[in-house]
Amino acid sequence: MAEHPQRRVLVVEDNEVNQAVAVAILARLGYRPDLAGDGQQAVELVVQGHYGLVLMDCQLPLLAGYQATADIRRREGTARHTPIVAMTAAVLEDRQRCLAAGMDDHIAKPVLLAELQVVLSRWLEGEVTTAHAGGPAAAMGPTWEVLDPNRLAELGMLEATQNGTVLIDSLVERLLARIPIDLADLRTALDQGDATGVTRITHRLKGAAATVGSSGMVGLCEHLEVLARAGVIPPAANLVSRLEQEFNRASTSTPRTPVPRSTPAASTGSGRRSSPPSTLRPRSS
Repeated sequence: MAEHPQRRVLVVEDNEVNQAVAVAILARLGYRPDLAGDGQQAVELVVQGHYGLVLMDCQLPLLAGYQATADIRRREGTARHTPIVAMTAAVLEDRQRCLAAGMDDHIAKPVLLAELQVVLSRWLEGEVTTAHAGGPAAAMGPTWEVLDPNRLAELGMLEATQNGTVLIDSLVERLLARIPIDLADLRTALDQGDATGVTRITHRLKGAAATVGSSGMVGLCEHLEVLARAGVIPPAANLVSRLEQEFNRASTSTPRTPVPRSTPAASTGSGRRSSPPSTLRPRSS
């Protein structure tokens, strides 16, 4: 029997940590996820394949998510309209820009199971499969934890075996391997006064750090990204050193014992302010 196209979801994301989390969530909900690492590849896959929905990062190499979406809409014409949901770590993403590009909806990073479940249900009409959590909700941990325990519990819930530790260790390992490279690139971009490069690197760093619950790194990246978008390039030494300190704290806080299971409802209270669902484009009947 041929697979129903609504079961296929394309994840367009260039960060390996965020890719792994999105794939784990979609698999847990009963979907078949495919990956595209840049906007140009996404355009080709959507035009050639049949996807029920596309999760589109806005900051991508080769072709940004906005341009990729506009190209998909142009090439689909009036014959098709694949729902495209923007994924972004930005604090105030330009909703009008998403709408103008042809995106239909929006979800904030870090992507959480419960929130993605709502979005999929909205656009795929009952195709969502409810995930079954194993065990009671995890208690709220201290807000000063290096890695948010609620976020780790959310990630651990995605893995059916080993109490989630295999998935979490894999994600943190990928993050820790990539961050030194990004920090070196960030220092170079700051030294060269490259505001575009600073914006791109801090945006990527922020999304990955948020995925594993490193609020310290998220806050520093967010501050630097706002400055860079305004054209302000601070000296590299201070901010990069503070990011390195947070990175070192996170690297020594990798969980070595099983993480408590959580329910989807508990994950929405992980310390991140969740924005109300906002459909950018009304569904056509």
